[in-house]
Amino acid sequence: MPHLEQSRTPLTPQEVELAFEYVLAIQGHSEHAVATAVDRTQAVPAPTYLLLRLAEDIILPVTDLAADADPCSDSFALDEVGGVLLAALEEWTRECIPSTIWGVANTIIRFTENVLRQEGEDVVDALKTMRTEHLERARAAYPSGGAHR
Repeated sequence: MPHLEQSRTPLTPQEVELAFEYVLAIQGHSEHAVATAVDRTQAVPAPTYLLLRLAEDIILPVTDLAADADPCSDSFALDEVGGVLLAALEEWTRECIPSTIWGVANTIIRFTENVLRQEGEDVVDALKTMRTEHLERARAAYPSGGAHR
């Protein structure tokens, strides 16, 4: 169920790094780190798009109906919640341009903290673990580390 209007090619390793750089900078309340990430995004899609793609990559695996699952009313509700959350983020990016980078990154942080983080795990550690996992998938999709195919 792709929610973004552009094609659904995987993020490149560089895009994954930049998207997580934004999220970690915002989690750490570091204006300097956010400014550094903004400077690095000149050769890639806009930061808002990267963060929306990352949000989709984080939220959908948790909320989508699994192909091998036995669907029930709860699984359909969870699927809808994921879709509504992503649709709201996309709409927000169209309507509230100045705050979208912070808002989408903060949504990723809160989703990680409230849904994905293991008991006793620090949010930053959970984000760094996810960054490593997403980088591994991106490197598998782009073995040469290059641009979109």
